[in-house]
Amino acid sequence: MLEDSYDKVFGNKQRIMVVMAHPDDLEIFCGGTVARLIADGKSVRSVKLTLGDRGSRDRNISRKELSTIRHKEDEQAMETIGISRKDSVYLGLEDGAVDNSLDVIGKISLQIRLFKPQIVITTNPEDIIVSHHSGDNWVNHRDHRNAALSAIDAVYPFSRDRLYFPEHFKKKGVGYHECNELLLADYYSHKQTIAIKVDDYINTRIKAMSCHKSQITPKHAQESTDYFTKHPGSKGRLELFRYVIAD
Repeated sequence: MLEDSYDKVFGNKQRIMVVMAHPDDLEIFCGGTVARLIADGKSVRSVKLTLGDRGSRDRNISRKELSTIRHKEDEQAMETIGISRKDSVYLGLEDGAVDNSLDVIGKISLQIRLFKPQIVITTNPEDIIVSHHSGDNWVNHRDHRNAALSAIDAVYPFSRDRLYFPEHFKKKGVGYHECNELLLADYYSHKQTIAIKVDDYINTRIKAMSCHKSQITPKHAQESTDYFTKHPGSKGRLELFRYVIAD
């Protein structure tokens, strides 16, 4: 049976960075965990690579219009979950075109060097097809895979070693930083899978998800939360991750 690993993972940490491809990814993959971290007095920075400005089936909406809508929705979601404006960062990359490139790695590395997290949360970088313990499968969005790969590369070695992106050190507040812990969402049966108990933060997760009105209805937010936090043989609500310490 899965047990709460919150103290094991976060007990000695104060600064946590979440790197995701799109607005709403944080809420879907780790919304309860982030709400719990903030309630516990931890500092959390949300880094979004894109504004999800292609994420619509509406033939009458432009990318510019959707970008504006999704930015406003995300601001509301961040306020709901408790992330401050200064810790909600938008890198402005093109939706659907995120690459595991030096440019993307550099942008994430700069955020790591500025914020100096003790652990980075991102998505599953490995599986093109994600398999859930229910038997369901889904395609792991290309942006999610490349955002995760770039976040991991930024953690090691690019934000650690000073000769990568030396131009960063001309900016105020930038300094050398070493982080060797990762929490990877969208894993459900990996041997390194751990669980974070989120019973007291389910409503916050649902409310934050529901702020993304262009993408998620309140009904979908409730159903998605139930699907991803209820697990056979386990008591309470749990968000699952692969926990990695990479010395």
